[in-house]
Amino acid sequence: MNKEIGIKEIAELAGVSIGTVDRVIHGRPGVSEKTAALIHTVIKKTGYKKNNAASRLKLARSKTIRIAVILPFESKVQDNYWNLPFSGIHRAVEELKDYGITYTLLTFKMSEEKTFLEQTRFLFENNYDALITVPYFYSHCQELLKKAAERKMKVVFIDTFQEFGEPHYAIHQDSLKSGAVAARLLNGVVGDQGNYLVVNIMNNVYTPQNNLEKREAGFRSFFDTRAVANSNIHNVASTAKNLIKVRHKLIQILEMSEKVGIFVTNSRAYLLPEILKEIDTNRVTIIGYDLNEKNKTLLEEEKIHFLLNQQPEWQGYNAAKGIFKVLTEGDSSALELEIPIEIFVKENL
Repeated sequence: MNKEIGIKEIAELAGVSIGTVDRVIHGRPGVSEKTAALIHTVIKKTGYKKNNAASRLKLARSKTIRIAVILPFESKVQDNYWNLPFSGIHRAVEELKDYGITYTLLTFKMSEEKTFLEQTRFLFENNYDALITVPYFYSHCQELLKKAAERKMKVVFIDTFQEFGEPHYAIHQDSLKSGAVAARLLNGVVGDQGNYLVVNIMNNVYTPQNNLEKREAGFRSFFDTRAVANSNIHNVASTAKNLIKVRHKLIQILEMSEKVGIFVTNSRAYLLPEILKEIDTNRVTIIGYDLNEKNKTLLEEEKIHFLLNQQPEWQGYNAAKGIFKVLTEGDSSALELEIPIEIFVKENL
């Protein structure tokens, strides 16, 4: 039958009123099991599809879907990594605004747990329907999920994957795999006899992050099957405002090795070329993450050689679109995703 069939035709075929069909479709009480079974049989045979867009437009007149977005405060800063997922969320909500969906951006400082707690407190005090955030503070996120479950609030974590016992959705890239990809790319240039430097760069205060640690673990795991000794893989942690430790470490390694591969575990690879001035960078190959404007410029100039992309803007976009879909259609397929590892060089940028 025609899949554009409406509830009027369903009612005629089932020999019931339009109101009875409407109650069954929307799961409302007041219909006998026998009648409901008959209507479901007719729906199945006709291939009827509920017009969720029309239903949502009608619902938007009386109820708004309210999404809270809790991200690091850098999400407000242009060219910062965190601005990319926020931009994706904003774009998705703009596309859906006629269906009654809105968002509120709440920001926290990654170096201050209390700022995250303040925003989660605000979240529950204001009864949002859903939340998009990052699982940055593990124990606090566990508590957040417990409270969200009690309130039947949908929670979507983006960027980083963490195991939690409470129900939630996750859009992320496999950090172990991406670290291994970085190692394979650098090894193809530097070789088994070269040296490698893993660089972790934070904002102002260095704090361990789960996804960065996994990337480094994945990087090292690649070399477990090769002839590269652990002593050939070095690491250094620094803040963005004081990279002198990174420079000194690299100079030290260059004295030992003809070639050096540098793996920057986040989107701040663009900070390195500036501190490498007066160093023979022809012996250095750099790989980092994400297509922010500074990284792209340096990739074009061949001061960065590889970029791994985790599609942060698309993650945010899909999280917002997925929330709309799960709340209006019960379809969560867009909220359980592992992001492919994209590799960019100058030629395919």
